[in-house]
Amino acid sequence: MKKIALISDGWKRLITYAWVQGIMDKIHEMNRDVALYQYNCYGNWSKDELHNKGEYNIYNLPDLSKFDGIVLDCSNIVDREQFDYVIKLLRASGVPVVSIGYNIEGFYYVSIDNKQPIIDIMEHLYHVHGSRKFIFAGGPVDNYENSVRTNAYKTSLFRLGLKEAANPCWYGDYDYETGVRYMTEMLESGADLPDVFVCSNDNIAAGRCATAAQAGLRIPEDFAVTGFDNLDKAAFFKPQISTVGYDREKIGGKCFEVLADIWDGKEVPTYNYVSAECLFSESCGCENRGSVDYREYTKNQIVYGVKKQADDERLVTLEGDLSKCLEYKDMLPFISSFFAELDCGGYSIVLDKKMLNADMNVKFPTKGYDRDDLLVVYSEEKGESLALQTVQELDDYLEQTGSQSSYMFTPIHFREQTVGYSVVKNGRFLYDNPYFYDIHSTIVRSVERLYKRKQLEWMNRKLLDTYNRDPLTGVYNRMAYSNLIEPEYQKHKEKGENCALMFLDADHFKDINDTKGHEYGDMVLKTIARILRARCPEGGYVFRFGGDEFIVFWPKATQESVEDLNYLLENDFSKAEIKVSMGFVLTDCTKDTQLNDYLSVADKNMYAEKKRRETQLCS
Repeated sequence: MKKIALISDGWKRLITYAWVQGIMDKIHEMNRDVALYQYNCYGNWSKDELHNKGEYNIYNLPDLSKFDGIVLDCSNIVDREQFDYVIKLLRASGVPVVSIGYNIEGFYYVSIDNKQPIIDIMEHLYHVHGSRKFIFAGGPVDNYENSVRTNAYKTSLFRLGLKEAANPCWYGDYDYETGVRYMTEMLESGADLPDVFVCSNDNIAAGRCATAAQAGLRIPEDFAVTGFDNLDKAAFFKPQISTVGYDREKIGGKCFEVLADIWDGKEVPTYNYVSAECLFSESCGCENRGSVDYREYTKNQIVYGVKKQADDERLVTLEGDLSKCLEYKDMLPFISSFFAELDCGGYSIVLDKKMLNADMNVKFPTKGYDRDDLLVVYSEEKGESLALQTVQELDDYLEQTGSQSSYMFTPIHFREQTVGYSVVKNGRFLYDNPYFYDIHSTIVRSVERLYKRKQLEWMNRKLLDTYNRDPLTGVYNRMAYSNLIEPEYQKHKEKGENCALMFLDADHFKDINDTKGHEYGDMVLKTIARILRARCPEGGYVFRFGGDEFIVFWPKATQESVEDLNYLLENDFSKAEIKVSMGFVLTDCTKDTQLNDYLSVADKNMYAEKKRRETQLCS
């Protein structure tokens, strides 16, 4: 099976699924054993640069050298540093790259001919409608396709004998608001209107037409407008906007044809074009094309609006359900239920295992992915859970079963820190609902909220642990004894398990402090604590009860375990040349004896042992 990587950046929070659809249609049409891996992000949407850095890190996930071809959609990458980095990654892969709509040295190029349609529009306006004064309402100044359309406009001015100074170019964005801004600023300036606004796309054209209508201007009577891309905004607008139409899916299909020809050893030209045509209509003074059914369109919009509202409500419900979850695993049934109603073949979530600890000191990668730390926390296809744990198992599964399928990888990150990614298989729902950003962001926000909650819990435990620790020896203090042991004792008693208590006192500790100094005395206490911690039975606790007194408590105790611990400690303290007295007591879970009563018994046993040893010494 061959693999294609599609590197893409969404336009704001929208995804262009047409490239995927076109590639997959052609794969099925040609019946090729190929899988498509799309690495998509939304790196131009947020104003937070660190958030965008986390988005773009998805491009570091794949080993591109292991792919058989790469398709690049970089027109929306506005961060020049990131743009250059992506190009460097692709060049280093040694794999053939097809670039959509952006001419890059060494890469194959697939798009429409952005130049000729603009020239044809200008010729039409000049010769058919007698237009003589123009303004080019452009998109981003550093966008490649916009620059080609701008240069075509300038070429037309030269051919028509018109001066650039009198027919300027403006630059903004590719959105509707840019068209509104262009028109508003011109009206406020009081400048003379041109004969035509030649817009770089339909969004700009629609924004300009709407703002002009609000100001009482008529199109095309007061001025003409043209667009580009043949979006619904052009076809169904009033007036219907003259534009340039082409099939986006065919661009995706052409990308696959280029790669397939390369694999088959055929000669492939560097530049590959999909046909486009000028569609002249009311906004430039021509007749309505009559190519649309307004009632059908209105019906579809109503249906879409109802469905979109239902989708949004489902998303709100999902976020509410996820917000109640106390563990990551609790989220999975809600996510599974949500994706079960979407038209897709499967969904997986991969997370950094360090998230399970929620340690406040943990730092996640900001560049690249640490595969050894990644775990598949959720994976299913067609409603069936997949028993996958490591990313290698996930990768192997995709390779074994992925022929003629598409996979979209999207980053999961907390600002610049990468914590994982999600994978959508055959996300056909994206064609009619390009707002995957909303779904993905809802899940990521919920995961981050839970992680931060766990961090706060970790910090509280850390603070409580510090509060409960003796600063000199590091073992628990007397306050901790009161808070911890009584609940532990009751828990094991209810289970029918006996526990044990040991009370320890350092012999002649006052004399040690008086003769050898407090620093030496502190060393003795630290040594006692170290030995007790090392020998403490499993599930047990060590406490400094006060001064030179220590307590050890452990569950599931027997008389044998008491005798074993006594023997081991006597040897350890003898080797350390520290004299101590110890008293033990074994609890009886069948009796109602209080824990403090047992502690008193252990204390008495300790003093009895101390007295026995002193008597022995005197004799």
